[in-house]
Amino acid sequence: MEHPAPHDPGRVGHYRVVALLGSGGMGRVYLGLDPSGSPAAVKVVRAEYAYDPGFRERFARELELAQRVHGNYTPRVLAADTSGQTPWLATEYVMGPSLQDLVQDTGPLPEHAVRFMGRGIAQALERVHATGLVHRDLKPGNVMVSPSGPQVIDFGIARALEDARSGEEERITGTPGYMAPETVEGRESGAAADVFALGGLLVHALTGHGPFGDGHPSAVLYRIANLEPDLDGVPASLRGVVTACLEKDPSRRPNAAQVLQALGGPTAPAASSDVWLPPAAAARVDGVAHEYGNVVRSAGAGSTGGTVGRRLLIVGAASLALTMVGGLGVWAARDAGLLGSGSDAAAGEESGVPDREVCSPSEHLAPAYTEAANDEMTVPNQGDSGLFHTSFSHDGEVLAVAATGGVALWDWRNQEELALIEAEIASGFGHPVFSPDDCALAYASDDGAYVYSLESGEVTVLSEGYEVGAVAFTPDNARLVVGNGDYGVDSGVVEYDLGTGELATVYGDIGNTVTSVAVSPDGGYVAAQDILERTTVWDAATGESVATGEEIPGTDPSALSFADEETLVHTDAQGARAQSVVSDESVPFLTEELDEDLSLHQVAYSVAADRVYATFVPSDYDPEHAEMRIWEYSTGEELTSESGEGFLWEISAHPGGEVIIGVPSSGNGMWVVDPREMRIIDRF
Repeated sequence: MEHPAPHDPGRVGHYRVVALLGSGGMGRVYLGLDPSGSPAAVKVVRAEYAYDPGFRERFARELELAQRVHGNYTPRVLAADTSGQTPWLATEYVMGPSLQDLVQDTGPLPEHAVRFMGRGIAQALERVHATGLVHRDLKPGNVMVSPSGPQVIDFGIARALEDARSGEEERITGTPGYMAPETVEGRESGAAADVFALGGLLVHALTGHGPFGDGHPSAVLYRIANLEPDLDGVPASLRGVVTACLEKDPSRRPNAAQVLQALGGPTAPAASSDVWLPPAAAARVDGVAHEYGNVVRSAGAGSTGGTVGRRLLIVGAASLALTMVGGLGVWAARDAGLLGSGSDAAAGEESGVPDREVCSPSEHLAPAYTEAANDEMTVPNQGDSGLFHTSFSHDGEVLAVAATGGVALWDWRNQEELALIEAEIASGFGHPVFSPDDCALAYASDDGAYVYSLESGEVTVLSEGYEVGAVAFTPDNARLVVGNGDYGVDSGVVEYDLGTGELATVYGDIGNTVTSVAVSPDGGYVAAQDILERTTVWDAATGESVATGEEIPGTDPSALSFADEETLVHTDAQGARAQSVVSDESVPFLTEELDEDLSLHQVAYSVAADRVYATFVPSDYDPEHAEMRIWEYSTGEELTSESGEGFLWEISAHPGGEVIIGVPSSGNGMWVVDPREMRIIDRF
């Protein structure tokens, strides 16, 4: 939860806007209070839809249907305006975590809890299907868990949004992992697709994972279309109904009413969470509801309701904000046939690489790289310094390890070296950076910024001949931000067009060696840190500087990064800080008791795991006397404990918050560590 930005409205309809909950595909969502002080989730439509008369008409029609379907397990549409300058709607505010976050934090649910939950969701589907509505993006993140039972959110806008996008490039509407086969294959889908997703929800709640596994979207969608679901862990008493929901042929699936009867028939909301949830899950739901209530009461009393990282959106509630905004995920695919059949898309005219939106860095690899791979995971030649850098691919499946001898790509789960990009990287450089689509990898070098196409093997060198301190891709994969490391270079931070290799933007000469660069998730801001401990943030659209900071220690090239569109995580002499780039708000992650001989070495963070990690080393770089500190990202509370299993160098945080991987103080091998409990899971 954040303070509204200057451009956010102070009032929407009769709702007073007290906080920004999130933003996404549909627009922005706010916490609003009506004249009586009752809270609502107020969703304001993006301008591109607001100026489309066809969208307004469809939106009004779908909202009219949605307002008829309120039941015990669907939040009610409280108010809406589809004809004003900016369309908006307000729904009941569910004070609880999502099913996704509840299972992640407390573990799989027992059979009786899942059966109750399934009955509630099936009741919601039966009611909305009877009106002609289809959800189209039913998933664990779109089921909120309140003390009285599940709440299925965001009916009423899926079809309107889908129709509004019909003129764009071919898209698959939904979330990989819970899409029905007919949706994956681009065929017409309806209510039966929601039943398929319900089957997936039941599996997730019972086992902690979806029926078709995790990994890259293309791999998951292939399994949905071609393989049978993994039902290990699903009890025999529920396996029959789950199997029926997950039938490949939609005509063979039961409807929502039949699923409801198979689970035990209609049920009333529970009197309290402990009636249907196990103790740990009930405590989590009650705790979130209590904290949400406190913040709403505080806002009603006149407070603006929170700062960056404030604990209202705990237990992964950032996903709550985003699910309330969009109601559906849209995973673009230029070749839906690829997902259904497993065959390659048509080759691109110039590169000879299949034309796809995303790549799998564990599969889409050039033969030259795979043939050079070692039989065992091997850090490339580390030279005299022994330094190397690591980073995860965006799909979380591959760990890149860069040293003076090149970059190795490891399947860290199966402990297999997949590929080796042989290169000469100067000592201290070579921090690997995956492009957002995982199709390319870049690193900073003493003679330029190297960009490798992982699938074709093609290499591009930008800022050739100059020492480059750090690089970062833009979210659209189209450009590379380069921080030049040489003194005397005309501009410290520039941006290149990856399609043409030409200089596209000059952000400014900050006058000193650049050690880190970062781009916000929406591409709106570019940030850089120099060796003299100064940070600058630019508006990417105008190139103008919007924020500067002093006394920010320069560490490794990954020290600077955006946690969201407007929050920059940067280093501090005693740890790190999450700083809003549009206001003075910040959350510090600082340690008060620190040996004077220790200095900051590295900062890593994981919003998904709600953790920030910092390592401090002595002047002689003796790892035996180094320290590692840990904070909770959402509150800034230090969680460092003597019960941890050791100090880690060169930390990389899994993008999904699953693990952190680092080098122990001994310098031998790597540890795979639970990011919350700091418990060693594996070694290699």
